[in-house]
Amino acid sequence: MPAYTRPFGLQPVSLIGGQPYAGATREFTITSGYGVALRPGDLVALASGVIAKATATTAVPTGGVIGVFLGCSYTDAALGKTFRTNWVAGTVAADAVAIVSADPQVILRAAYVSGTTVVAGQTAAAVIGKNVALVQNTTSTGTSDVAVSAVATTATLPMRVVDVDRDSVNAAGTFTAVFVTYNGLMHAYLNSTGT
Repeated sequence: MPAYTRPFGLQPVSLIGGQPYAGATREFTITSGYGVALRPGDLVALASGVIAKATATTAVPTGGVIGVFLGCSYTDAALGKTFRTNWVAGTVAADAVAIVSADPQVILRAAYVSGTTVVAGQTAAAVIGKNVALVQNTTSTGTSDVAVSAVATTATLPMRVVDVDRDSVNAAGTFTAVFVTYNGLMHAYLNSTGT
């Protein structure tokens, strides 16, 4: 895998402890007409029992996030049962559900950026075991542009780096992607505050 040149959202790859990620998902209701686009790799939260895009950057949102959006399904008036990788803002469907990687122990691959969408290399020593902020870029492509940045030891940052993606090395010998997991109370299943 060559070095990454743009963000690609959060991608489930394995579980803490070295267990493989077998693709397990859960379904959560999407409100008919929900007006925010959802792309694979976006973080989502529960709000009043339905999915909403999570916009956390440097802190854990109240109640945490439920996981990573991977796609959706609903009944389309013309096409019947429809499965999509993204949710088009404003889609009207009474039976819409989001397909979410909701395991609180999942490890996710993310691009490391220096600002918004500018991918930057990091050394393993500089990032492994540290916390990072989320960068919520506005996406116009078929996948999420969420990335991570601002490596620090700050306890309130929402994600923890567990390793670098050693296949993402760039010409400078640094890594353009990292593996992260939820830090502290970031995941709703581990957060003591209900949604």
